[in-house]
Amino acid sequence: MASAALAFDRVAPTYDATFGVNPVGRLFRYVFQERLLRVFPRGARLLDLGCGTGEDALFLASRGRRVVGVDISSAMVEEARAKAVLRGVEPEAVRFLTSSLEQLAPLGSGFDGAYSDFGALNCADLQGAGRALARALRPGAPLVLSLIGARPLPLLLQRLFTGNGEPRGGRDPRVGGIAVPTHYPSRNRLKRAFGAEFAWTSGFALGATLPGPEHAGWATRHPQAFALLAVVESVVRHWPILRGLGDHNVIEGRRR
Repeated sequence: MASAALAFDRVAPTYDATFGVNPVGRLFRYVFQERLLRVFPRGARLLDLGCGTGEDALFLASRGRRVVGVDISSAMVEEARAKAVLRGVEPEAVRFLTSSLEQLAPLGSGFDGAYSDFGALNCADLQGAGRALARALRPGAPLVLSLIGARPLPLLLQRLFTGNGEPRGGRDPRVGGIAVPTHYPSRNRLKRAFGAEFAWTSGFALGATLPGPEHAGWATRHPQAFALLAVVESVVRHWPILRGLGDHNVIEGRRR
């Protein structure tokens, strides 16, 4: 966890100028945010787990939700706070705090929902995060969790037809030149780790037909092909066979 915090501290000042303009990442974020609007009503009090520079939290705050964003990287939190001031978001609508996902008790309880974008849970202790969320959420509160997938279909096809592409889980990814310990839990593993306090409903894939954010250059060079794959994905991302084969897999549930 300390290495993850240091890694994201290093990239925080340039994160929005690099990953923030990644066309694949922007599409993934757009689809995820649209889902958040449908799941969480106006006025809902929400937890953003692994808020990064605050893009999702500020999006929801500007649309009538109240959000507390937490991240292990203090530099990311500072970027999020500065962005909130720059955009003129009311302090009552959004707060950003440095915290691990396993230590949410200081934030209080009774939250109306929680979400996590772009794989913050891939670097967390799932059992600890599940226990912390169970205490923080009111009964019936929805969850929308986006985790990095272990077996994205585009990567599987690339390896099948070309022999190229490194499988995930072989070695930890590097962020800011630092190896960040990362695991790739399946839906069933997440369910077991979070325990009986949660019930699970549906989900969908981000990147089941689209290449992942690491292929931003390809998406920029081939905008028509990228757009075509995006349309195909909008049709198939909820299919049971494909919703666990995304670059990111979104898993939805609720606190019992």
